[in-house]
Amino acid sequence: MKPLMGILISILIITGCATAETKTEQNKAQNTLCEKSGCNGEICAEKGKKMISPCVVLPQHQCLKMSKCEVQPNGKCGWTPNPEYQACLKKFLPK
Repeated sequence: MKPLMGILISILIITGCATAETKTEQNKAQNTLCEKSGCNGEICAEKGKKMISPCVVLPQHQCLKMSKCEVQPNGKCGWTPNPEYQACLKKFLPK
């Protein structure tokens, strides 16, 4: 009985590791589906779809360096917010 339990536990561990590795690989693949586009790199779009935007440099565009262009939970490309990015954007809100 004990050897059987050991085998079952080993299978579960291996399966869990394989699943985690697969999810990591999927996330990497999804992230390569998006790229910065637009005149100033201010648009996060599907890779290969070059987007056109007015070549106007807005001060808040500097905040995008603190964010990541990647696939969002809704399956579309977009900027992933983080505390640094949000703090940067707050500097440009009207007072």
